[in-house]
Amino acid sequence: MFLAKDQGLLSPLLFDDKSIYTLIIKDIADGVFVGGDRLVTTKLSKRYNTSVNPIREALKQLQGEGFVTVSPNSGARVTKFEHNAMRDVFEILQLLDPYLIEWFVLEHSKEQIQTLEEILSEMEKIEEGDHVTYRNLDTYFHWTMYSQHYNKSAVELWRQKRIVLQIMHVNLPISQARVEQSLIEHREIMSAIESRDVDLSLSILKKHISNSGKYWSRHS
Repeated sequence: MFLAKDQGLLSPLLFDDKSIYTLIIKDIADGVFVGGDRLVTTKLSKRYNTSVNPIREALKQLQGEGFVTVSPNSGARVTKFEHNAMRDVFEILQLLDPYLIEWFVLEHSKEQIQTLEEILSEMEKIEEGDHVTYRNLDTYFHWTMYSQHYNKSAVELWRQKRIVLQIMHVNLPISQARVEQSLIEHREIMSAIESRDVDLSLSILKKHISNSGKYWSRHS
């Protein structure tokens, strides 16, 4: 497996670093810490084997991005995202994904296509019910397409909203029927990209996003 579970499959999404920020947000996205959980600096410093100051700096960054809330009485807690936040995130991603993929269809390299093929192959091997790994690989698939786009502000906004989506879905299982449908859609996207067919890529991507939105609106 080209990405071992113990390496942390979200790390490529977070610029493949081992910073305290990355470690905390990966734990949030993987459901180690859920909405409303307190994030105590001393406990986190022991968990990540670091001093308190890097923990405070990471929490400050996470607060600025909306993943952590801080109040005088209860300290830092994982943000509880309301249901309408998921609607807003989906609508933003519906605008960003087509914008970002259009550039990739025209500018992608053979190496990037190979990476996408490896990711998709790993997605097809995932055991039924391992929805955390599936979501992480799904995110990595899209990140591989979007991360090299020249508009870094759009890329960063996509990154943040995609992480919010993963946090909100972390405890929601994915039906095998939806997994299989999604894999077909990913294969269709791959085929259109390799043909450098922008219109077809956009059409399939929009269908993929729409199907995901309909599924989660019924199950969340």
